[in-house]
Amino acid sequence: MTEIEIPEEETVEKPKPGLFRSMRNSFFTGVVIALPIGATIWLITGFVRFMDNWVLEILPRAWNPNTYIHDLIGFNIPGTGLIVAVVALFMLGVLASNIIGNSVLKFGENLLGRVPLVSNVYNGVKQIVSTVAQSEDRAFNEVCLLEYPRPGLWAVGFITAKLKGAPLDHLSEDHVCVFVPTTPNPTSGFLLFSKRSDLKILNMTPEEGAKLIISGGMVSNDELEKLAEGK
Repeated sequence: MTEIEIPEEETVEKPKPGLFRSMRNSFFTGVVIALPIGATIWLITGFVRFMDNWVLEILPRAWNPNTYIHDLIGFNIPGTGLIVAVVALFMLGVLASNIIGNSVLKFGENLLGRVPLVSNVYNGVKQIVSTVAQSEDRAFNEVCLLEYPRPGLWAVGFITAKLKGAPLDHLSEDHVCVFVPTTPNPTSGFLLFSKRSDLKILNMTPEEGAKLIISGGMVSNDELEKLAEGK
């Protein structure tokens, strides 16, 4: 019997991309690499510049370290205002931790409490900051799905706390506070009260949930894991 020869499959070579397409791909690759670096540098330098302008402007000239630095080396050192702010906050914490400093701070609070309008703003901000600082549960510690703004549509939210205060007069204790941020700016959003049983808890960290929202859903959980592993 004659053996039947089976022709080998011909390998089809993929056409190489043209020069323009290769240049375009390289350009967008450079953009993807440079954009996070540039945005990080821009945010850091902007924050340092803001602290320098804000902190050093309120200091008297005799207390401004840049006055002596400029006279000594001929130019200002960026970040001086940030260092001054950190040292000032540290000293304020040390001052508030002893009896004399605590008495001085209480005296100042009593003076602010007697000023119309200023007392309302100060007491409101102080209450918010104290509540957040003294909270036992870490805010935004759970990422969830909830049907919003109507049944059939799902949104990503963060469980911030158990329901407290006046809403408990109308809602049951199994309700929780859910913050639903907007895309791509997660600093704004909506505060919703929902039953915990109506929520679907996601296996995601708050950081992963924030990246999912900022990217408009383009960055998934698997992609976040690959990025963390450097793949």
